[in-house]
Amino acid sequence: AEERTIILYEAPHRLLATLEDILAVLGDRRVAVARELTKQFEEVYRGSVAQSLEYFRAHPPRGEITLVLEGARRADAAKDAPDAAGVAAEVLEIEARGTPRNAAIKEVARRRGLKKREVYQALLKVKEGRDA
Repeated sequence: AEERTIILYEAPHRLLATLEDILAVLGDRRVAVARELTKQFEEVYRGSVAQSLEYFRAHPPRGEITLVLEGARRADAAKDAPDAAGVAAEVLEIEARGTPRNAAIKEVARRRGLKKREVYQALLKVKEGRDA
């Protein structure tokens, strides 16, 4: 899960759908929903994603919307980290069929929705465990 703050620009008619997607995919993080930044009628609503959904269902948004979404906490990000042993086993299984390592890493990343770097790091972690 992304630990950095996420900033999104959204149209007011899509705000509710975007907040619902964020809640479903990233969970109930803290968010600031800003409207009309740098303008006369600037407003900022702060709360959780669920609270923001409730508020904007009752108060339909207008104007340019900017969302500032809290990054995942380190504990949450670690919980979502890929299973290193499983990832490494999958790469080695594909390599056993004669596929080059780089192509195997790319395939596992695609299957699991990971970055190639994450798959490579999982391989290194397992290798370090064996060498220790």
